[in-house]
Amino acid sequence: MKIAACVIVYNPDESIIQNIQSYINYINRLYLIDNSESINISLHNSFNSLSHITIIHNGNNEGIAKRLNQACGLAINDGFNYLLTMDQDSYFDESAILKYFGCIETINEKNASMFGINYRQKKIEENCSYKEVKFLITSGSVINLKTYPTIGGFDENIFIDFVDTEYCFTSIQKGFKIIELSNIYMHHSLGESVEKYSLKTLKKTSRSFHSATRLYYMTRNFFYIDYIYKKDFSAELKILKKDLVNRIKNKILYGSKRFRTLKTLYKAIKDFRANKMGKLPD
Repeated sequence: MKIAACVIVYNPDESIIQNIQSYINYINRLYLIDNSESINISLHNSFNSLSHITIIHNGNNEGIAKRLNQACGLAINDGFNYLLTMDQDSYFDESAILKYFGCIETINEKNASMFGINYRQKKIEENCSYKEVKFLITSGSVINLKTYPTIGGFDENIFIDFVDTEYCFTSIQKGFKIIELSNIYMHHSLGESVEKYSLKTLKKTSRSFHSATRLYYMTRNFFYIDYIYKKDFSAELKILKKDLVNRIKNKILYGSKRFRTLKTLYKAIKDFRANKMGKLPD
């Protein structure tokens, strides 16, 4: 199994080194793509000390979709069959990544465009349990590079958020499978988690928060994929919509800068209707 990996970073801190070390010895090459506008020289020196790594930084935030396409192109040109895609704050335990790659080889599903993990599952099981699903998250997923050209790559209109979902939906429409391994666990962060008192129960609960800008992309891009794929993936889009609404409710009810959030959400809907996609101007 000839596998490369990519990690797309944005203003990372020192913890990324340890995260990368959790998987770098189990892949043949790492493409580290830095979307930060300014370079952290000390951190980049640490990156350079790692083996079999290619670092890409041009001082621009190009988003996720374009960078994933860039990494896939590099990996294909370098002769790799698979590409592991990671977030900067995600990492594997050694036993998990060994099991993960072993299961992909055991399954040997050539018609799968992407393999991924159930990030909510915290127990590593011995058996390679897997199933077909309709979408996966980017972090921890393995792209089958042999199917990538047929699918046509990631949609760069989206920039960030739902990039992975759109790729999965397109894959399925073109006859490929999305495979989730439920026996693999990966450490993964889903936004800033804060303890807040529930307005309903008055009990403290853990809630995930996102910036107004991030909610802009989530909202605009949800409308975008809903418009394109609602005929074939209505059930999945209802699940995604419910999750998005909960994230917006958390921000408005329990977060700060509520007016700015509402203003940003209005702009997201307005921009979708005007077909203003890509990066949100500064």
